[in-house]
Amino acid sequence: MANRGSLNWRLRVIIAFALITVAPVHAENDATALVRDTWARYRSVKTERENLEMLLVKNPPPQPFSHAAADAMLREASAGTIHKRAVREVLYASDWQDKVHILFSLPAEDAGLGFLTWRHADAQDEMWLFMPGYDTVRRLPLTNRQKLAGTNLSYEDVRELAGERTEQFTYKTVATEPIDGRATTVIVATPRAGTNTAYASRKLWIDTERLFPLKVEFYDAKEQLWKVLSNSDVQPVAPDVYRATITEMRDLRLNESTVTLIAKREVGLDIPARVFTQDYLEHHRAD
Repeated sequence: MANRGSLNWRLRVIIAFALITVAPVHAENDATALVRDTWARYRSVKTERENLEMLLVKNPPPQPFSHAAADAMLREASAGTIHKRAVREVLYASDWQDKVHILFSLPAEDAGLGFLTWRHADAQDEMWLFMPGYDTVRRLPLTNRQKLAGTNLSYEDVRELAGERTEQFTYKTVATEPIDGRATTVIVATPRAGTNTAYASRKLWIDTERLFPLKVEFYDAKEQLWKVLSNSDVQPVAPDVYRATITEMRDLRLNESTVTLIAKREVGLDIPARVFTQDYLEHHRAD
């Protein structure tokens, strides 16, 4: 009887250790699959063009801006708020060789400022910036941590918001939590060794049904919360594909936000290949 009791005890210990070991692996696999599926659905529209109204706000209120509040700021030209206007065009390629082009038209000092990035599945991404004052295209190193046109979006943010390379990160589900009445899965993303990023980790709130990120927190090298991205007023743009009509990137260090309203969005349209070239970046002028 003593031997049988000892055997049962050992068996229970072995099973317990097996469960402890296996559970996190499944959690990581499930989290990676959810992120991968989210971006696959996001990118399924093939192409996208957005007319952007961007507001740079200092000392923003504690809560993210609603669409109504952002609209009011846009109409009233609130003191201390800078208004920028741009067009963003994206090619989501089946081989992940995505391309993103952004062209600013407001304010006057930004008119003609353009940004182009080519993403590569098997090599480092490439980025170029055209600044009208210098009248030349400048290639940017991938390590560049500067912000695009004075916004709270870094070049990395602009690049990665078209779809991240899931093989460059590890993912772990840490919670489930509702946001604005939507059930979300909360996932922590940590860069693998060799991944070029300014962030030590990110926390993503993914709408579990719609497969759309409603919120992202960005943490610095000391694991201090640095930025928060909020996506709201989410609408369908194609069958089972969703987009936010207002986004906000809030920099907690600087206590300022970049609020972006989508004035117009088109998906699945024919965008000429020349839009995503350095020649177009240098010679095309904003209307």
